[in-house]
Amino acid sequence: MFSSSVVGCANALVGGWGNMGGGVTYILMPLIFDAITRSGINDHAAWRIAMVVPAGLCFIVGLTCLLFSDDCPQGDWSRRKQQINEIHIANDDEKKIEIHYANKDIKSDADSITNSEKDVKTTSSSRPTIGMFFVALKNPNVIILMLMYACSFGIELSVDNVIGLFFHDHFSLSQTKAGMIGALFGLMNLFSRATGGFLSDFAYKKRGIRGRIFVHFIIIFLNGVFLIAFRFSLNNLRDSIIILVIFSFFTQACCGSVFGIVPFVDPTIVGAVSGLVGAGGNIGGLIFTGVFNVYANNTPFAFMVLGLVVMGVSFTTFLIRIKN
Repeated sequence: MFSSSVVGCANALVGGWGNMGGGVTYILMPLIFDAITRSGINDHAAWRIAMVVPAGLCFIVGLTCLLFSDDCPQGDWSRRKQQINEIHIANDDEKKIEIHYANKDIKSDADSITNSEKDVKTTSSSRPTIGMFFVALKNPNVIILMLMYACSFGIELSVDNVIGLFFHDHFSLSQTKAGMIGALFGLMNLFSRATGGFLSDFAYKKRGIRGRIFVHFIIIFLNGVFLIAFRFSLNNLRDSIIILVIFSFFTQACCGSVFGIVPFVDPTIVGAVSGLVGAGGNIGGLIFTGVFNVYANNTPFAFMVLGLVVMGVSFTTFLIRIKN
């Protein structure tokens, strides 16, 4: 969908702002809960009422996407699959662009046609099949990137689940204050994931795909380093917040740098590759949440375990081999 020179930053910006919702939730939900309880409603019922707010927002956003978004860069998906016989692009002196489909001719103002529409291929697109999934799954690069995303987005999911409660218990903070600190982890997505994508794109312009791979290694390795550092920063609140911000940056930047590599693994089945890598992140979230459950009585040690795993996985970056 995006040009190879900006695909890392574009994907990371969209994904990062989506994940930032986790940080916003950490701030808003305790505030909504406090407002409801102050009106005289007990805690047991207040949490249930508070859940109406995110549910309503999800409904509104979903309806907005349904009504106003495009199916794909070329517009309606049904039109995209029609056989295109001819495309006439207007020159500077013309006002119309004509697209001749097998059963329908379409004319449009030249100014209204986007660059992506001008790039419509004249060959018919192949129908996705289950075989594409298995082709992607047999690719060693896909497995490695699944591990990478498990150690970035998976870390993000698991830490989001525990960080507020951890600060509440470890430093004896109020629920609202602990939620505010926990929100920092998610709010870093405002720029951190996009930064990972930007650095990946910058390295690509300088050194090609090798640049993307090297930048990714640096980011994921430092992610592991600062996860371990967080374990030893818990003697006071100030140090722990500083290290939390740093390791959250590298965790989320790593998500961006992973998807800076994904589109190059196999461009013919990029959808299947993206889906599998994304699934790796969700699986990682389950696994690392299990680690926190196993070490429920020693959460600081769980952070160190996560850091050691991430540092170990980071060296598999050098096993990635992209053709051409």
